Amino acid sequence: MKLLKTLSKISLAAIALPLFSSLGVRAADLAFDSGSTGSGLAGSVQELKAQSANSDIVRAPVPSTITTSNEMTNFWDNLHQDGGTIEKLCKSAQIKLNQNATVADVVGIGGGIKRYLKAYPDQRRLALVDEIEVKLSASFNTEVLAIPNIGTLNIGIGGGVEGKSVVVRPLAEEKYCKELGSLVKLYEMKTVLPINAKRISKMEKGEIWKLPMVVRYNVGVGIGANVNQLVTISIGAGRLKERKPSVSLYRIDDNNLRLRLRLDTVRVMSVGVSAKTVEIPISDIGLMGGTDLISTTINSTANRIIASEINKMIAFKLAYGYARTHGQKMLLEFIINPNDKEQLERLAQFVQGDLDSIRELIKIGVNFKSFSEEASGKEGVGEIERLAAQTGAQLSANATFAGTDHYDGHTHNFNITVPIIHAHQKAWSSTYHRYQALNNDGSTIHVQQETRVSKGDSLNLPLAGTLVKSNSQKDVYVVNKEAASGEVSRPVMLYQQYEGFIRNGDSSARAMIDNANGVLKYAGMQGNGINMDNTLPSAGIFPPLPPEPKDPDADPSISQQDPSKTYKAALMSFKLVFAEKAVQDIIFAPAQIIMKSFMNVMRESEGAIIDKVMDLFTIDKKGRVAYDERAVSKRLGVSASDNNGDQGTNPLDIVRTLASAATGFIEKIVSVRNESGWKAQSERLAKVAATGDMRYEDFLKVVIQMVDVKNISSEIYVHTDKRVKGEADVTQNYNMFNNRDNGFDRTIADVTQMRERFAEPTALTD
Repeated sequence: MKLLKTLSKISLAAIALPLFSSLGVRAADLAFDSGSTGSGLAGSVQELKAQSANSDIVRAPVPSTITTSNEMTNFWDNLHQDGGTIEKLCKSAQIKLNQNATVADVVGIGGGIKRYLKAYPDQRRLALVDEIEVKLSASFNTEVLAIPNIGTLNIGIGGGVEGKSVVVRPLAEEKYCKELGSLVKLYEMKTVLPINAKRISKMEKGEIWKLPMVVRYNVGVGIGANVNQLVTISIGAGRLKERKPSVSLYRIDDNNLRLRLRLDTVRVMSVGVSAKTVEIPISDIGLMGGTDLISTTINSTANRIIASEINKMIAFKLAYGYARTHGQKMLLEFIINPNDKEQLERLAQFVQGDLDSIRELIKIGVNFKSFSEEASGKEGVGEIERLAAQTGAQLSANATFAGTDHYDGHTHNFNITVPIIHAHQKAWSSTYHRYQALNNDGSTIHVQQETRVSKGDSLNLPLAGTLVKSNSQKDVYVVNKEAASGEVSRPVMLYQQYEGFIRNGDSSARAMIDNANGVLKYAGMQGNGINMDNTLPSAGIFPPLPPEPKDPDADPSISQQDPSKTYKAALMSFKLVFAEKAVQDIIFAPAQIIMKSFMNVMRESEGAIIDKVMDLFTIDKKGRVAYDERAVSKRLGVSASDNNGDQGTNPLDIVRTLASAATGFIEKIVSVRNESGWKAQSERLAKVAATGDMRYEDFLKVVIQMVDVKNISSEIYVHTDKRVKGEADVTQNYNMFNNRDNGFDRTIADVTQMRERFAEPTALTD
C-alpha cells in the first residue's frame, strides 16, 4: 500500500504541477567501486599462497593500483539487472506528459516528456534523468502475399528523425523506491534547451547534458505463421541505415567543461528466424482494475509489469539472427573553461540553444563520409585535422581529441528461453576497426576483434526476478599500428575475459580464477609441464568450507558432496598481452615445439597415455604428427584389434586422435604465417584463436608455452559482493610477470582508450 500511495503522488503531480528548468544537485564521483566494500584481501598475496595447499612461493603475482574500464563496469551493471517485481515497479515509475507540453521557455518540443531513475554501475547511487523526446517519423507497411495455413508476407518501409534532450543528475540514495519522491518534484525538472552561457555556467560537477539524434531509414520483409494458436514462427530480413549525430556537455569540475561532438553513420543488413509462445493479454490475466484517474495510472503501471513477469514465466522462446554491420564514427572533444565568459559565449553560440548544431554536425559528416577506410594514414589525419580546426575556430578552442573509427563486422546470436528454468543468450562476432586520431602522431591503429558472449539466467520467477545469473565475455584482439609514413608494425595480441555471477556457490567463484590459472601455469614451458608461480590462490580469495566428517554408514558407491556457501555476486577480469616478439615466436614456432606444447595441454585428460608414448611422436615430411603404431602398441600393451568392451576406448584410438588433433593445431599456426600481407595475417591469427575445438583459453594454453615470459604481461582483477559472514570482500588488481615497462603495454592502452571513447554512450555517460 505504501508503494501505491507513492505512485499516487507521482500521478497527481504529473497532472497538477508546472515544469521549470532548475539547477541540479551536486554530483558524486562517477568512479567504479574501488575497494570501499572492504579492505581488499585479508593479508598479502604470500599469505594467500600459504593458505593454499602445496604452493611454493617463487614469484607471486603483484597487487597493483586498481584500474577499471567502462566495459567492465557495464559488465557488472548487466549482472545486476532483472531484480524483483517491486524493484521493477519502482524502476519503471516515470513521469510522462503529452507531446504538446511546454517546459519553461522552451516551446514547440514534440514527442513527450519523461523523467526516471537509473542506477550507476557501482550500484551505490542513482541518477535522476530528465528527457524531452523529439520525434518525426513515417512508416509504410503492406501485405504483399497471403499463404493459406501459413501466414502473410509483409514488407515495411520506415524512416524519420528522433532525438532527445537529456539531463543526468546524480542522487544521494541507492534504492529506487526511496527516491520515488524525487520524481514528483517536477518544478526541479531540467532541460538542455535553451542553451545559453548563464545556464551552462551553473552546471554542477558530474552533471551531463546530451542532445542525441537519430536519422533513420529502414526496409524490412518478414513472414510469420501461428501453429495451433500457441506458437508463432517468424522469419525476417532487413536493411537499416542510420546517421546518429550527438552533442553533449559534461561538467568535470569547477574549471573544466567537456564538449563532445559525435557522429555515427551505420549500415546494417540482418536476417533472423524465431519461435515463441503467444503472450496472454493483461485483461485475460485478471489483474486489478481501477476507475478513477490516479488508480488507473497506478494499475496501468503495475499491471504492465506484473503481466510482463507472468508472460516471462510461461513463455518459451527460440531465436537465431545474423547481422552484417559497416559504419564510420567521428568524435571531436574540447575542454572549455566555464569561468571564461568569452569562451562560454562562443560555446553557447555554437550550440545556439536549438538544433542548429546538430544540423551543422550532419553537414560535417557529409564531408567525413567521403573519407574512405582504404585511404592512407596521411589522408585520414589531414581530413580529421580539417574537421577539428573548422569546429575549434567557432569555439575559440583547440580539440583535446579528434578521431575516427571505420568498422566492419558480422554477428551471430542465438537465444533460448525455457519457462522459469533457464534463459540463455549466446553471440559470437568478428569485427575490424580502423582508428585514427590527431593525438597519436598521425598513426593508425588496426584492430581485428573476435568476441564470444554468453549470458545465462536461471530460476526466473515472477515477483522475485532472476535468482541466479552467470555472464561471460571473451575477446581476442590482434593489433597493428601504422605510422604516418605508412610503415606497419608487427602484430600484438590481447586476450580479455570477463566472468561474473549473481547468487552462486564458492566453487563457481574459485573456478573463475582457476580458469585463468589454467592458462598462466603454462607460460614459457615449451611443452615441459606446468609452473604455478604466476597463478592466484583461488582458495585464499574464496576459501572453501572444511569437509564434513564422513558418515561410516553411508553407501561408499555414492560420493559425499563437499559443503558449499552462496556468494551474492562476484566478477573477474583476466587480461593477457603478447608483445610483438611473443606473437612472432608463436607464428614461426617449429612444428616440433607446437606438437610438444599441444600434447602438454592434453595431459590434463590423457596424461597416463601421453607420458608413456610422448617420445614416439614425430613430425613427418609433410608437417604432420606421426608415430610408429607398432612401437606405441607395444609400449601400451594393446593391439588395434583389441575390443575393450566396458573398459572404455582402445588406447590406440586415443593416440590416433591426439596425433590428428595436434596436426590440426600445427596447421592452424602455419595458416597464419602463410598469409600474405600484415592485415590478412592479423585477421587470420584472430580467427584461429577464436574458432575450432581449441579456442580462446584452450588455444592460449598451447601458444603461451612457445614464448619467453619477458614478452608477455597479464592482469587479473577480482571484485566481490560476498554477503558471507566472516569473509572480507575483495577489490584488487594483480599483475603477473611484472613486465609493465614493455612498449606493447602502450599499444594496448591506446586501443583501450580508443574503444572506450568510440563506444556507444550509456544513459549515464556522454
